[in-house]
Amino acid sequence: MHILLSNDDGFRAAGIQELAQAMLAFGQVTIVAPDGPRSGFSGAITTTQPLRLKHRATEGNLAVYSCEGTPVDCVKLALNTLFVDQRPDLIISGINHGSNEGICVSYSGTLGAAREGCIYGIPSLAVSLDDTAWHPDFSDSIDYTIRVVKMMLEKPLPWQTMLSLNVPKTKPKGLKVCPMTVGRFVEEFVHSEDGKGKRIHWLTGRQDPAEDTKEADWHYLKDGWATLTPLQLDCTNYQWLEELEALAQRSA
Repeated sequence: MHILLSNDDGFRAAGIQELAQAMLAFGQVTIVAPDGPRSGFSGAITTTQPLRLKHRATEGNLAVYSCEGTPVDCVKLALNTLFVDQRPDLIISGINHGSNEGICVSYSGTLGAAREGCIYGIPSLAVSLDDTAWHPDFSDSIDYTIRVVKMMLEKPLPWQTMLSLNVPKTKPKGLKVCPMTVGRFVEEFVHSEDGKGKRIHWLTGRQDPAEDTKEADWHYLKDGWATLTPLQLDCTNYQWLEELEALAQRSA
């Protein structure tokens, strides 16, 4: 196999470095990741300036490159340069320093990189650990990633579908396959002043699931489970298509 790794924490991050060593058991590994942190970049792409792909190191079956752009830029650039002649067999984004459950799917650069692989039709997985330390214990995250990779090799993912794995900070109770939690962030800003007395706003906050939401990845992760969620590219609300069409016809 040839596995492409990316992330939104940067190519130097411990998560992607430790993951790369574990994935060498499956074959060749290439890292193409941002040259620094790009958390929260979601599906952002760079359109106003050129991108540079910098070779950082090659040791045995591991090659490392950095890119000045976003996580999605990294995957796009890798697939249009290093992998022009032969696509990677698998794309993994992570291991992210911090969880990406629930509505974080909409903001996460980790998910954005995996989603880009999915857009290209390549089996893609996002992996996140619910620990924002620079050097947390990734052993459980790697164990569960290996388990999920073996699952992906056993049975191909459906078309336009990717996987998101979230691992708790504590020893996982097991693996829970579940949907993503729908909710929103609350208490999103800390309001303060700069040195000149000007009003400033620091983005922060916490995730709060909707009141009518059934138990899903947010709940299970907080309860100590590793969660695995299949996500799809098609965001259409098919249940409301007919009603919306009827509404459109009446308004004509």
